Amino acid sequence: MTMNRYDEARIDPDEIRNLLFENADRGYIHPTHKEDMLRYHYLKQGDMRAVEEAYRTMDDSMQGKLSADPLRNAKYLFVVSTSLASRFAVEAGVPLETAYAISDLYIQRADELENISEIRNLLKGLYRTYVDEVNKVKKKNTHSKAVMLCLNYIDSHFNEKITVEELAEYVKLNPRYLTVLFKKEIGKTITEYITTMRVEVAQSLLARTDYTYAQIAYSLAFCSQSHFSKVFREHTGYTPRQYRTRFYDINISRE
Repeated sequence: MTMNRYDEARIDPDEIRNLLFENADRGYIHPTHKEDMLRYHYLKQGDMRAVEEAYRTMDDSMQGKLSADPLRNAKYLFVVSTSLASRFAVEAGVPLETAYAISDLYIQRADELENISEIRNLLKGLYRTYVDEVNKVKKKNTHSKAVMLCLNYIDSHFNEKITVEELAEYVKLNPRYLTVLFKKEIGKTITEYITTMRVEVAQSLLARTDYTYAQIAYSLAFCSQSHFSKVFREHTGYTPRQYRTRFYDINISRE
């Protein structure tokens, strides 16, 4: 009987039985669903216990064999754990693109590592990042609906020109009232909040990319490079050039 491509792609039942025998022979039993899900439960609650639980589950005694090569096996396990963590972070309210960007960046970093211990420690960093993001969401949820809508809108449009009037129209409130409400709940004016976010993104771009100062300025909706430099120095104490000279990371910047 001729096998079609679908049949050729299937795992032979004997391979399944052999793996079951191998696992039984070395006394390995996969963690129960409850045990396996504990780190994700902690993550969704914004509980830092997720970090140590994730680290613990990377132990050989807690995981199956995905590759005969130990390093590759650790990387595969990292990818699986990261992919699931991103989905639970989204369920907890972390914006989809943010959660996936974090996942992509950590998987790229893991792919470059050549030490199993470093991969396990990287997983702890990943979970700390997700727990922090979940707690940011929880903090936002203590705000009024109008302010939450503003925060989400700014998160998605901070690289565009945003006016108080535009936000007020978006949340259906009087501009003056929204200005007072936002300052009361956030502790900053709308303009201050947007500017702070843009400066933080600029810091990352200066340290991690080779974009020119002009490119960064205009991509973040500053009216000019000189204006960008002035605002950046007011917030950080450095000019963009000084900041890049001191904090540029050649290991993670684009070639």
